[in-house]
Formats: sequence, C-alpha cells, structure tokens
Amino acid sequence: MCPQATGPKNRFKRAAFAFAASLVVVCLVGLYLILRTPGWYQPPVVPPADRQKVRDSLVGAEQAFTESLRADQPFVYHIYQDNVNCWIAMRREIYPLIDELVPPILNDPFVLFETGSITVGGRYLVAGADMVVSIEIEPTFEDNAIVLRAKAVRCGSFPIAKRLERLGLGRSGDVDKEDLWPGSPKMSGDLLSGFKIDAHAWWKNGGIAYQVKDITVKNGRLDLSIQPLGRRVDLNRNRHVSLDR
Repeated sequence: MCPQATGPKNRFKRAAFAFAASLVVVCLVGLYLILRTPGWYQPPVVPPADRQKVRDSLVGAEQAFTESLRADQPFVYHIYQDNVNCWIAMRREIYPLIDELVPPILNDPFVLFETGSITVGGRYLVAGADMVVSIEIEPTFEDNAIVLRAKAVRCGSFPIAKRLERLGLGRSGDVDKEDLWPGSPKMSGDLLSGFKIDAHAWWKNGGIAYQVKDITVKNGRLDLSIQPLGRRVDLNRNRHVSLDR
C-alpha cells in the first residue's frame, strides 16, 4: 500500500493544531502563575488566646522606641516582619491607620521584608477569581529622606506590567507633616521617581524630636538608624531664646 502524500493543506492543519496547543499551554501556565498564591504570602491568623500578646508586643515596641529616644544616644531601631503582620492582622482593633496606608481594595494585606526590598501584597477579588496582588518597593536613603520606589507589580507570581506608569504609580501625592498622626513627617513624590519621607519627625510619647539617618532592609527585619534631637518643647524654647537675643 502506497503512503499517502502530505499536501500543503495537511501541513497547515498540523501547524495550526500545534500553534493552538502551544497557545493553550501558555495560557494555562499564565493563568496558573496569576491565580497561584506565592509561597511568601502567609498572612497570620491570630487566635483569641494570643490576641493580647499581639497588643502587648505593639505597646512594647512603642515603649522601646521611647526609651531609646530618652537615652539621647544614636541607636538602631528594629522592626520585625512577624510583628508587623500580626499588628496588621489585628489592625481594626489596635492599628486602624493601616487601612489608610494599604489600598482598601486589598484583603488580608501582608508585608515581606527581604534584603533591599519591601513587598506589600493582598488578596484581590475580580470576576469571581481570588488572586494575590503585590508591589515590590525598594527603600533607599537620599538627600536626608527615606525614598521609596516601585520595582515590580505582580499578580500571583506573574509580572502584570513592564511599564509601571500604566498602573498609575507615577501619580504624585503630598502629605504635610503631622497630617497622618501627631509628629508624622512630610511626605511627597510618587512611587516611580521616588516617594520621599522626610527624615525629621517627633515622637508623641514625650514629644521628643528625632532624625532618621539611614534605612536597611534585611530578611524578616527593617532597621532604622535614629538620632535623637531632644525634647520638641526644649527645641522650640531654645529657638525663641535665640530670636530674643
């Protein structure tokens, strides 16, 4: 029996089938990467028995910062990822401000500290699909300010934009000092060119002024180098004395 000849029509059909199969595989892989939950995204669930411990840890962190400022010596203040995420998990009870800092469209926000970067992620519901959306931010210290820049935006494990300006991250925002909380620093700029947080602020517990000298992100921890500047009232009094003279 003679073999059948392979005509152009048959070759076209096979090529079309191969292309369609490849396209389906690519789409399935892309869908998997978009919908999968990244391994780093693990928002804690605080059981009732541990909720008071979380509250106490926040109070302890505030007291440690106050005592370090009162010592009037340069120090490095450590902020731990696990503590931050537990505070976020209980934000509506003890830290409602976080809802203003994290987009309200994201559920179960989670923060990841890795060497040189901070990633903020959360669940986003669209068209019945529940996916994790995250933004990776690089913090640096420049011109007497903490500068935050967006490095990547992902949906699941899939980068959703090569040009971040398409996502509106180039929109500028200005916040005057003390607008967010008593003693908060001035903030300005955008996440593309750099969102700047002024290094000077004051701490409500004791009214002590301070200056951030540097910021470093390590795995699981964020370090702030702090220079105390004395009581805010004393600084104002000294300023008035110098003017009177």
